[in-house]
Order: sequence, then structure tokens, then C-alpha cells
Amino acid sequence: MATTYHLKIVTPERTVYDAPVTFIIVRSTEGEIGILAHHMQMITPLVPHIITVYPETGKAEQFTIGGGFLEVGDETTVVLADSAERASEIDVARAQLARQRAVETIGQAKPDVDLVRAKRALERAENRLKLSGHSSSMIG
Repeated sequence: MATTYHLKIVTPERTVYDAPVTFIIVRSTEGEIGILAHHMQMITPLVPHIITVYPETGKAEQFTIGGGFLEVGDETTVVLADSAERASEIDVARAQLARQRAVETIGQAKPDVDLVRAKRALERAENRLKLSGHSSSMIG
């Protein structure tokens, strides 16, 4: 019985990852999920987080994703992400500015402010900073 399965991480713009893996850890709206080979089929929404991928060969890799969906199939698992980046692809200055804007937007608490959207932007920015090694204090 195979202990690996095929993983694809795709965004509307590109395929970010496409290779055999032994294990992944993702965060759905219900909490963290670990996926091994022969996991039951499922589809679940994902929240912005850092996904950990354990390739068939080599050490663990991490990607930040901006939410999306996980589809576990018989032989292939697909992460359909709104956005996805490796640490080496993150523009730290841009992430810091996005974090600052989100914090300011949340702090204003005006009636016309979409707080859900601002909090999601803050999560994405903080995940990028954390993955890139430029952690900041978390604001919830």
C-alpha cells in the first residue's frame, strides 16, 4: 500500500506545488487537519494559514495561503488557494504595509468598514511575515 499521494497547490494564476507527498497539515474552518495517503475523500474550506507539506523526499516545506478549498481524492489532493507563496516569494515590505493598513482599518471601527475583510487581510499579512521570518505581534 502506497504511503504517498500526489499534492497540487494551485491559485487562479499558477500552480505553486505539484509533487508526491507523505503528509500535509492544513487549517480548515473547523481546525487543523492532517492528510496522509488513503485519507477519506472530502472537500472543506480553508482559512488563511501556513500549510506544511512533507514531500516524498526531502525536508518539510511551508507555504502561506490566503484561504480557499481542500479537495482530497483517491490519488490526488488539491489545495485550491486564493493565493499561495513560498517564503522566498514574499515581499516583506509589502506584507508589512498590508498589516499596517489592516490594523488601522480594524482600529477605525467605522460603520462602513468591512471588519471581516480587514481581519482576513491582517491574517494574510501576518502569515506572510511569519513565514518570511519577520514575525510581528498578532492582533486578533
